[in-house]
Formats: sequence, C-alpha cells, structure tokens
Amino acid sequence: MNESKISVRYARALFMSAKEQAIVDRVRDDMEYLLKLSSLDDVRELLESPVIANRVKRETLRLLVKGKIHELTYNLVQLTITNNRDSYLPGISRCFIDQADRFNGITKTKLTTTVTIDKALLERLRAMIEENTGTKILFEQAIDPEITGGFLLKVEDKFIDASVRTQLRNIKKELTKD
Repeated sequence: MNESKISVRYARALFMSAKEQAIVDRVRDDMEYLLKLSSLDDVRELLESPVIANRVKRETLRLLVKGKIHELTYNLVQLTITNNRDSYLPGISRCFIDQADRFNGITKTKLTTTVTIDKALLERLRAMIEENTGTKILFEQAIDPEITGGFLLKVEDKFIDASVRTQLRNIKKELTKD
C-alpha cells in the first residue's frame, strides 16, 4: 500500500467522522495546523524516525497539540502513532483539506506569472473562474520568471498554458519541421 492510499484512507475516515459531528471546518483548521507543524524540521524528524519510541512520539505530540486541536483530530494523531503511520500525517492532512474544500464548494487554483498580479485583475480572473466552475476559488499564486511572460493556470485537473515560453517553443517546433 503506498502513501497516497494510506493517506486517503485515514483522511476519508476522519472526514466522515467530522461530517457526522458537523465539525468539518474545525478539523480542517486542525489539519492546516498539523501540516504547518509537521513542516518544522524537528517535528518532521520525530514523525519519520523509526528509532524514537511511540511513547516518546505520543507524549511530544500531546504537548505540542493538546488543547490546540479538536479531540477527534487529536485521536487521529494518536491512532497514526499507534499504527506506525505517523509519518503519513502530512499526507493525511493534505488529503483531508482537499476533501473539506470540495465539501465546502471550494476549488483550488494555481496561477503562475512572471510578476505579481494586481488585486483588481486577480479579482476579475477569480470572478470569471467562479462563474465557469460554479464554485468558490481559492488562489495560490506563484512567480516563475522562466515562463518569460503570460501565465499558467491550473484549476483542479485542467491546465491552461498561456506562457510566452510555450508559445516560443511551439514556433520553434513549427520552424524546424521538415
């Protein structure tokens, strides 16, 4: 079983429990917190180390998260440690966040440009995408000078490449055809 299947399985079970208890948004916030926490070097080493005893991991994580996350989320953390799946917590967190966003009608969108986009243009783009998808858009912006100009837009599984880099590649291909 690979990481994604394990992460999806735990995230799905957590989501179903959170939905039954009507605390999806609260648990989503908890998973954001766990994702940030697990990105810290010391915490990542703790989670990934097979040498550190589960008792030590359990106690350390209890001190880090108890009172900051809902009991349901805390129980998941403890369960992953017991089942030696604690290194999957970041993946479980990402999977849960994705499920919660879909449940709340939120579509993640990544916009890559060569420069920062002004807020007015970004809002017009958001309105257009929201109208086409019928969902609320959550933008992630990235700057990549390598695309030369234009933009790359990823909405769920759809990808629009309107970059100058790609246009130049296509022109080069056409010019070098026999």
